[in-house]
Amino acid sequence: MSAVIRWEDPPRPAVGGGVHLVSHDWAGVAKALRRRPGRWGLVAVCANVSLAGQAANYIRVGHYVPFRDGIHEAVSRKVADECRVYARYVGEV
Repeated sequence: MSAVIRWEDPPRPAVGGGVHLVSHDWAGVAKALRRRPGRWGLVAVCANVSLAGQAANYIRVGHYVPFRDGIHEAVSRKVADECRVYARYVGEV
């Protein structure tokens, strides 16, 4: 199974927030991000804002093992009715 990423910059932050996480191929996502350093990608759509925020934080701190190689940035945004997680690979530590 290959990771699906839609390459786009995250929108500006909105007031409020919250997300809920769905299962995901994090190894495939991390690999795809490393192939395009510095480029933001929409990597997950979560069930709620709380889970999206949690997923973004987990990517930033390396809680998901595939994101421990190098530095990754991640943010969550609510766009219309979707709770999105955007991430990018910045480089090596």
